[in-house]
Amino acid sequence: MMNQKWYQRIWLLHAAFWSGYLMLLTLIFARFLPIDQAFLRNLVNGCAMAPMVYINLFILVPKLLLKKKFRFYTLCLLGLLIIITPLRLWLDDQFTFNTHNPFPQDSIAHIATIIFSSILMLGVTTTLILFQDWYEKSQMAAAFEKLQLEAELKFLKAQINPHFLFNALNNIYTLSYLDGKAAAPHIMQLSGLMRYMLYESDEHLVSLSKELTYISHYLELQQLKNGKSQNVTWRVEGETGGVLIAPLILIPFFENAFKHGNAMDDQSGYIHGSLIIGREKMIFHLENSIEKTHKRKDEVGGVGLENVRKRLQMLYHEKHSLSVTMAEYTFTIQLTLMLI
Repeated sequence: MMNQKWYQRIWLLHAAFWSGYLMLLTLIFARFLPIDQAFLRNLVNGCAMAPMVYINLFILVPKLLLKKKFRFYTLCLLGLLIIITPLRLWLDDQFTFNTHNPFPQDSIAHIATIIFSSILMLGVTTTLILFQDWYEKSQMAAAFEKLQLEAELKFLKAQINPHFLFNALNNIYTLSYLDGKAAAPHIMQLSGLMRYMLYESDEHLVSLSKELTYISHYLELQQLKNGKSQNVTWRVEGETGGVLIAPLILIPFFENAFKHGNAMDDQSGYIHGSLIIGREKMIFHLENSIEKTHKRKDEVGGVGLENVRKRLQMLYHEKHSLSVTMAEYTFTIQLTLMLI
């Protein structure tokens, strides 16, 4: 059905092109011929030029021009002009033009006009087909780029959570031995997180409230081992209603802080996070303590931060700023996102 509609549209465009050609030339030649003769003259000339035009469009352009065989293409066009020009001159001889005709029959000017009009027709139609070819290729390239982007995003998201899942399951397993009833709500939390990761996060954008719920449950599950730690703080300021965000775009920063920081192991350790939501942008800040000052920035950042950099570049191109700072005992993230 789609192919049938496409072909119908193409033939309608061709019919419109030749109708426009016939109307325009008839109006011009009405100065030199009676209107019915002007119409007939341009109709037979159009019928004479049509084979030249379609040989060029369907044979010469795809087989020679698009394959960059320019010399052979030029020679073939010259051959078409050598064939079509005498035919068009003969057809014009069948009509009696009045004295207003600026180019007498069989004059050099008349021959030059016939040749020029044939070249112009070839040029216009070739330009149209080249534009169509460029448009189709650009559409295909855009579709391929979109598919490639979606595949890469899925690949990056797939790398986000394995470390967290391992720790959460370990902590719930330990808690189930100490207090089975206390473990049940956390199992439900983990189930909700898994559902969000597997299904809802496939959306291009999700509501910020869902993302914040995910983060809150994530922080609770991370702290199961040591109970409610005062070393981990998280606050949100501003109105979240109606705000959309790319899914799982903030969580890798928390994962990085837990993985490379010492909030759960050291009394002096901490993770402090905040999100300030404005009308046009949101500002995310996260700071965590680290133990070994000799660790390089890329070691502290890890693969997770590299993945989120790529996702930000793809999803928030020129609509975000990310600052990563490592001091002697602290690691700080500052992310500004323009609201979509």
